[in-house]
Amino acid sequence: MVSVRGVGMAFPQKPNRENVWAQVAFYSSLGFIIPGAVVGGVLLGWFLDEHLHTAPILSIIGGVAGAVGGIVEIYQILTRTEKREDREH
Repeated sequence: MVSVRGVGMAFPQKPNRENVWAQVAFYSSLGFIIPGAVVGGVLLGWFLDEHLHTAPILSIIGGVAGAVGGIVEIYQILTRTEKREDREH
């Protein structure tokens, strides 16, 4: 198995029943990246809003920045995965 750089998940090389489930796990985990980034951005923004008395501006900015960061991260992961699969086949 080959590890996808930066993700820490194993990705299958040969199509068999176990590898199909590894692919299902890999791709379904991508659905948690954007919500996690948004929640992290909002929480960081909320923390800063509380200390700087700027509510809700930094919470909104943090949420938007988290969403953009999550989308970029998914794009990078899928691009690396596609390039690697093209090299293997």
